[in-house]
Amino acid sequence: MFGDVAPRYDLLNRIMSFGRDCFWRRCLTDRLLVLNSPGRFLDLATGTGDQLVCIKNRWPDAEISGLDFSEPMLQEARNKMVRLRRKGKFQPPEPLFVCGDALEPNLPENHFDSVSISFGLRNIPRREKLYETVWRLLKPGGRFLILELHFDPRSIWAPLHKFYLQSFIPFMAAGIFGSSQNAYRYLGESIMKFPHPDRLLDDLKKAGFVDLGRHQYTFGAAMLAWGHKPQPS
Repeated sequence: MFGDVAPRYDLLNRIMSFGRDCFWRRCLTDRLLVLNSPGRFLDLATGTGDQLVCIKNRWPDAEISGLDFSEPMLQEARNKMVRLRRKGKFQPPEPLFVCGDALEPNLPENHFDSVSISFGLRNIPRREKLYETVWRLLKPGGRFLILELHFDPRSIWAPLHKFYLQSFIPFMAAGIFGSSQNAYRYLGESIMKFPHPDRLLDDLKKAGFVDLGRHQYTFGAAMLAWGHKPQPS
């Protein structure tokens, strides 16, 4: 499903979010934590690499890695880096792209200053397992950041938001861009089923993360949550 939509994924994201996805990604990037300069960052479910580009613009000398299970998505990310390099907008070191499972990544433990996942957590059913994995990958004191879309049934905007997610987006994706309607119907359903931000923080706390925080953007349509792997006492 993700392979099918990869060539049009970025354009559809810009249109569906009215361009706000770029702003939300910058908000995550601004909260990245560097423990040891120039920093080591990992983006899980990196897709076409938009979050990595944002991180690289903010932290040009950092070591950045992106993992995703969809090779067509990663190929779009690699192509994007090549285009930016040709325009002189991308400096070494080169990002590392890994095609694999976020629950079983072949990556070093206690290695990353910050680990992020943007608009991908809702696609991972075993979230507790992911939190354990992120814990192992982070350095002590490192930060885990989650950027995700959110549907609040209590909001005054809920009926309009529900129509937009369940009807308008699948219609637009299929009718205008020829993308899979099922893929974007799944997108809307996954957003509506995603837990409330308070529940998400409770899950992070149960997983052992400390110094938790969250923020919501654009009338609650997106949320950013974070927590830290404790330093040893």
